[in-house]
Amino acid sequence: MKRLRENETVRLGVTLMVVGLVAALGLGLTYTVTRKKIAEQDRMAEAEAAADALPGVESPSELKEDKSLTTAARKQSPAVQKVFTNPLGRIYVVRTKGYGGPLTLAVGIGPDGEVKGIAVVESRETVGVGSKALEPGNLEKYEGKKAKDELAIGKDVQAITGATITSKAVAAQVKAALEADRTTR
Repeated sequence: MKRLRENETVRLGVTLMVVGLVAALGLGLTYTVTRKKIAEQDRMAEAEAAADALPGVESPSELKEDKSLTTAARKQSPAVQKVFTNPLGRIYVVRTKGYGGPLTLAVGIGPDGEVKGIAVVESRETVGVGSKALEPGNLEKYEGKKAKDELAIGKDVQAITGATITSKAVAAQVKAALEADRTTR
C-alpha cells in the first residue's frame, strides 16, 4: 500500500513536470512567433505619437529617426529614447517613471526652440487620476515653453490635483527634451 502511494506520487510529479514543460514550450514558441509583430506595432505607435507631437506633420513617414542626434541628446538627458527630425522641428521621445510605471511622451519642438505639442506614447497611469495630467488640455499648457523656462510645478506649471507625481514626470520629460534640444542645436 505504501509503495502504491509512492508510485502514484512519482507519476503525478512526472505528469506535472511534463505539463509544465509543454506549457513553457508553447509560451516560448508563441513569443518567438509574435515578438516581431509586437515590436513593429510598438514602433508604429511610437511613430504615430511622434507625428502627433509636431503640428503640420501628417504622417509618420514624414519623420526621420536621427541616430546621431539621439546619441548626442542622450548625453544631455538619458531619458531621451529617440529623436525624429522634420523640417518643421524635432520630436524627442522621452521615457521616465510616472506614478503607475513607465511613462513615454513625444515632445515636439520647433526650430525656434519652443514646445509645439506633446503626445503620449505609452502610459500606465491610473485612469481618471494620473491620466488626467496626460489629457490634451493639460499637455497644451506646455506649448510655447522654452529651455530657459523652469517648468517647476506650482510656479509656471500647475500640477493636476491627485496627479502630482504624473504632473512632475511630464514636466521633467518636457524639460529633458528642451535641454536636449538646446544642447544639440
